[in-house]
Amino acid sequence: MEENLFSLQQFKISQETEKSIQHVKNRKVEMYAPDFKQFEVFCERHLLPIDFDSLELYLHESITIQQVRLSTFNRRLAGVKYWLTTKFNQQQSLEQEERVRLLRQLYNEETFLRLKPQRGVRAESQQDVLRLIDRYDTNKKADIRKRAICLVNLITANRPSEMVRLKMSDFDLENRSVWVMMKKQGEMKEKRLTLECVQSVSKYIQTCELQPEDYFVGASDKWGNHTSRQIHEDSYNQSIHAWLGFAPYTFRKTQITAMYNKGADIPTIAKQSGHKSHQTIMEHYINLKSSDVDEFL
Repeated sequence: MEENLFSLQQFKISQETEKSIQHVKNRKVEMYAPDFKQFEVFCERHLLPIDFDSLELYLHESITIQQVRLSTFNRRLAGVKYWLTTKFNQQQSLEQEERVRLLRQLYNEETFLRLKPQRGVRAESQQDVLRLIDRYDTNKKADIRKRAICLVNLITANRPSEMVRLKMSDFDLENRSVWVMMKKQGEMKEKRLTLECVQSVSKYIQTCELQPEDYFVGASDKWGNHTSRQIHEDSYNQSIHAWLGFAPYTFRKTQITAMYNKGADIPTIAKQSGHKSHQTIMEHYINLKSSDVDEFL
């Protein structure tokens, strides 16, 4: 009897584990669904099977005909490869991997070299951004909320996906820090806050009577009345654009650039911004001017 109970419990635990693993797989499949759909349309148009050989042809057309950027090429490759492996139980051979690697090298040739750089939002002066935020330094409930959110986003260099997931319980105002859910990396990271930031968040908590389980951003009406729910990243983007006239990623690029200009080394910047790759910071966030080089000649 005891053996049967043990087997039943073991079966139940195994089932729950498998369910969790399948949930993660399904989330990733959904994330890459638009990329696979484009590949599927390509295969239908050219009467091709859904396999890795067709993926090679699709990627070649992406570069030579559509002239997509390298970042788009990499995303399409990752998305379709995951679908073929997970949903179609296909495996990419070593030869197919090598051929795709050679295709990627087309971006090193003069014809496609301009498709290699990533062009994102530009950094603004940190002081200019702070002046824009300080327009909301009033005693109106709506302005108190806006200023707290903008200051936290700037100082932490958070991504929009990280801002909308912040909860009040993530803040440790006494130690001037906040724990941020890094959805991209799948981990929690501690980030530092300035004293001004802490004071602004404290005022927001008192004014809106926020509780530990409330979402920091949440939803709000035009009077600033807070509703605790996780809003969509698109809604957050629209709010920041309406308040300050630029996209939230401007906060991220501005803060990283400001830290670098103040003399912070790359590991320090990576700790605050949540980057795993130091190379990514140098390639896509730090813009050196000719005068910066002249100083050391």
